[in-house]
Amino acid sequence: MDERSSLPLTYEELLARPASEAEKLLAGLSFREQLQLVLSAPWHLRPRIITLSPLAEGLVRNLPPQELFLTLKAVSTEEAVDLLAYAKGEQIQLIFDLDAWRKDRIVDERFLAWLVLLFEAGEDSVARWLRVADFDFLVAVLQRFIRVVKRPDDTDLTEALDWLPPYTLDDTYFIEFRKKKFEFYFRRIVEIVRDMEETYYYNLMEALIWELPSQVEEMAYRWRRGRLADHGIPDYFDALEVYAPLADGRLRQVDPRYLPGREPEEERGPQPGFLPVIHRPGAERFTLALSRVSDPAQLDRLKRELAWITNKVLTVDHINLDEISQVEDSLNKVLGYLNIGLEYLAGPDPEAGARVLENYFLEDIFRLAHTLIVRLRKKAREISSQEGLDTRVLRHLDEPFASYLKGVTAREANRLKFYVPEKAGTAEEYRWFRELSEVRYVEDLLDMVGYWAPLIQRAFGPPPLWVAEIATRRTNFLEPRDITWSALILTALANWVCFGEFRFEALPVEKWPEALKHLLEPGPAGERNRFSGKLRETLHRNFRQLAQQTLYYAPEHTENFLRFVTSRFEEEFAFAEPDSPPEPRYVRYLLIALD
Repeated sequence: MDERSSLPLTYEELLARPASEAEKLLAGLSFREQLQLVLSAPWHLRPRIITLSPLAEGLVRNLPPQELFLTLKAVSTEEAVDLLAYAKGEQIQLIFDLDAWRKDRIVDERFLAWLVLLFEAGEDSVARWLRVADFDFLVAVLQRFIRVVKRPDDTDLTEALDWLPPYTLDDTYFIEFRKKKFEFYFRRIVEIVRDMEETYYYNLMEALIWELPSQVEEMAYRWRRGRLADHGIPDYFDALEVYAPLADGRLRQVDPRYLPGREPEEERGPQPGFLPVIHRPGAERFTLALSRVSDPAQLDRLKRELAWITNKVLTVDHINLDEISQVEDSLNKVLGYLNIGLEYLAGPDPEAGARVLENYFLEDIFRLAHTLIVRLRKKAREISSQEGLDTRVLRHLDEPFASYLKGVTAREANRLKFYVPEKAGTAEEYRWFRELSEVRYVEDLLDMVGYWAPLIQRAFGPPPLWVAEIATRRTNFLEPRDITWSALILTALANWVCFGEFRFEALPVEKWPEALKHLLEPGPAGERNRFSGKLRETLHRNFRQLAQQTLYYAPEHTENFLRFVTSRFEEEFAFAEPDSPPEPRYVRYLLIALD
């Protein structure tokens, strides 16, 4: 969509050159190529490219409004002021539409922040905005900061000055500024409006006097919705469709006769308000398939659709546009879902992926991926709703299984995420799904958890019995959450080798050395200890019998989880000396009574 492959150079290559050389390279490109280059770059790098161009003003004025807005959000104040100085009035109005509202109400602080920045860019920029500003929006914001009083026709000016507000331009309309800190800005707005057109000025003053604030704000909101829709930014309720399940699982096919690029140019709609850069980590499959699409009309359609989907996600997910990181995260989500849907439909072949992109709507591909991910939540809920299962059993699930389960049990279906164990404990431990293999991995893991949950309850009873073991005795486990499924199995196994009974009960501390000798097979000098192969086979055999008596026997699930359990024990005691066992207080996967 940023069409990097059609450009003679990339933004990375351009910015790596000295400034003088970069200016010459940029000057050698056509205006369209320069604009494509700007749109291909991350938001925070765009000012550097624009300032190198001899066509800087034209580049800014041809940026889609939402792209300009996000660029301004990502750069420094000084860079934002420089870009705003070039902006068209329509772009500035769209910036207010995007950021000066929360739902259907104007937010004073956001409007003032942009107004101050606009004045920093110069009063020419303010005038460009005022010439095209939405009249109802202008009235609605001015009513919050100024009060206008009209001198009665039958009142002498000298007498009226005693009770009228002090500021006037024409001895007819007198203005009181409600916030002295911002008086300069609103005084200049009034003066600029009067200098532009007196009739407009008089209409504005009358509206400020007579219009009801609630009604004029409602009308301004309606006009705002229309302008945003014209630029591919949907209303919240329209945007909800992006998360709707597909009817009968069928994708709508694209009719090539109606592709936007094949309409006469004068009949095409405006450029979408947001042209996302798709060359991001996790979007490789989608990017590769897209690179195989050569039809300009198809590329134009895909560009518009990607903008439309991204704006829907931003709207429904209530993304704070002040936080560029949140916007980028939403883009990662969209591209990740498209990656998943594309692989599901076309497999790993990029040529097949290109045919899918040409034949089906991106929104349906996104919705297909969302449907696959939501099925994970359904499967997770089916685990806890198994007949006779005490859901407290799941509170003791080992990591990382517990975190994978948590990621797909969010209350809202659009918040389901993939757990990344390598990032555990950081802000990045959960991220959006972006590969079909991740969806299938979590699906298999949930199947295994659903299989084992009733087995654990059948083998060890309900969770309150487990917790009683640490509530009534002094043990190495300090909290109920220390009792995991692995700890249940390993503790029961230790009791079996010491007392001949497979039960979850704190192992007497004097039996700890004996249990360790049975559970471990010492490795050769300098090598890791191994879990007893004989006991591993015994575990597998006993749980197979229990599964056959309880529900059904799944060899793969049985083997995989027991391998996980024994590997945990091996990791903890890889280099332990059975004749000199570690301090029992610090043992993690086996409950030991210390009293």
